[in-house]
Amino acid sequence: MKRKTYNNVLKAGKLIQKKGYEKQESLEMAVKLFDQLETINNGMPVEWLIDRLAEK
Repeated sequence: MKRKTYNNVLKAGKLIQKKGYEKQESLEMAVKLFDQLETINNGMPVEWLIDRLAEK
């Protein structure tokens, strides 16, 4: 099971921000991606899902 730690969410949020999303929006998306990753359960890191996000 992947753990959503504060630092991991911040790190993922910064990666999402680099794609052009606003700070608050990117943090909310990061939490949702961690939740999605747990349900997918494919062993991939959250960066895998972030890479699949469209540029804004």
